[in-house]
Amino acid sequence: MSFSFFVARRYRLSSTKFNTVRLISHFASFVVGVAVCAFFVIQSVFSGLHDFGLSYSSSIDPDLKINSVGSFSFIMADTVIVKLEQVKGVAVAAPIFSQEAVLRFEQQHKLVTLIGVDSRYDQLFGISDRIPVGRMVSDSGEELLLGYGTTIDLGAGLYDYDGFIECLLPKQGAINPLDPNPFISRWATNVGVFQMNEEVDYNYAFAPLSFVWSLTNAPTNTYTAVDVKVDNNAKKNALIEEIQRIIGSGFEVIEKKALNPALYRMLQTERVAIYLILSLVLTIALFNVVGAIVMMVLDKRNQLQTLLGMGSSVNEIRQIFFYQGLLLSGIGGFFGLVVGIGVVVAQSISEFILVPGTQLPYPIAFSFENLSALLLIWGMLSVVTAWIASAVVRHQLLR
Repeated sequence: MSFSFFVARRYRLSSTKFNTVRLISHFASFVVGVAVCAFFVIQSVFSGLHDFGLSYSSSIDPDLKINSVGSFSFIMADTVIVKLEQVKGVAVAAPIFSQEAVLRFEQQHKLVTLIGVDSRYDQLFGISDRIPVGRMVSDSGEELLLGYGTTIDLGAGLYDYDGFIECLLPKQGAINPLDPNPFISRWATNVGVFQMNEEVDYNYAFAPLSFVWSLTNAPTNTYTAVDVKVDNNAKKNALIEEIQRIIGSGFEVIEKKALNPALYRMLQTERVAIYLILSLVLTIALFNVVGAIVMMVLDKRNQLQTLLGMGSSVNEIRQIFFYQGLLLSGIGGFFGLVVGIGVVVAQSISEFILVPGTQLPYPIAFSFENLSALLLIWGMLSVVTAWIASAVVRHQLLR
């Protein structure tokens, strides 16, 4: 233990001439603790809101999406999809065929994005777990799975065999003005209602791939994309290279973030802004330590003059108050961090704080990334403020 740190520790534990100096020191340490606690809790809340928002905005966005480079749709053999599923790190590869279509039930019309799927799509997103009424569409048949919002807009019932839902799609090619029916029409039965989020519930519907191929006159094994679910421990960059090698240069592999770049950029910008604001609050709190150190220097002035007379250098005396500043911010910040972690863990487990007006627990997420960032920012700012505080010790003050 160095001489300067030993004296700083003794100053921390010893009494002072004026009780006010001790109160100021304790208050500065307390303020740092409150700032550190608030920093960690707010960042954890933002992480929870971030994950909560993405879970709804990207309900049907896969980890990886395979698209054709030069065309809207493409033909891919089943053997290629089997090869994709055999790649290490790929959990599920689900081909889809999506097409905008008009749904008509009695006198109501609704424009939706109709997605042709098979059983692998349910494994990808767990659609069945989000169907409160009915079931997922089968691999064949004339069936539809509608969102909650689409069902309300159309007024369609479930398994209503007396009132089928008509799917309409404009005929391709040149328009014949004498054609009494310029639409391709297919009839289907609604077999279920899903609930994800407002955007998906009101704008998407699911059907078997064979039904969508029939509606669009597309040949078998025609797809608009292949959605891929990746294992949690997979190395994504190496996985993308292996998938690209299998499918060839005529296709592209798009990551989840690239499917909605504006949303991810906005969230990242908000994250940086919150870090800057909280760092500013923590800086203001740490400058209370500077005031406390200055008061302590004035209080211990006679003792410092004695140390100087015994041969201690000014730099050694500065180090005493540098360590003293680190102790003030370190002890207060440590207890604040413990309280912050306790609040985050308690909310994650017991969910005792609810979103006002709802029964939903306030989203919060414990993240080692947030903890590491806090420790780094807190440590750097503590060193800077302790150095600034120790700089008040000069020859003129000790005379």
